[in-house]
Amino acid sequence: MAASTGWVTANKASELLGLDKKTLFKMRDDGTLRLGPHYAAFKDTFSRDSYRWNVSSVRKELRKKGIAFADPISSSRTTASSTDTPTANQ
Repeated sequence: MAASTGWVTANKASELLGLDKKTLFKMRDDGTLRLGPHYAAFKDTFSRDSYRWNVSSVRKELRKKGIAFADPISSSRTTASSTDTPTANQ
C-alpha cells in the first residue's frame, strides 16, 4: 500500500483513514493537524482543498491524540483508550 505512505489527495486520505473529508478539513482548520508534517501544498495546489496529505504522519498524530480512525495495524477503528464499550448483542 505505497499510497498510504506518501502524499495523497484529501479524497484518498479520507478513504485510507476511514474519515469523512469534512472531518479531515476540520482537524486541519482547528490545528489538530498541522501544515508541514500532516498536509502540504505542492505545485498543483490551487486552494486549501487541494493540499496533499501524509497519511502515515496523520495516523501517528491521531493515535497520539486518541482520535478514532480506521487503523490497518489493528484492522479496526481505534482510539488510545484501552476500554471497550460492549455492544447490545453481546
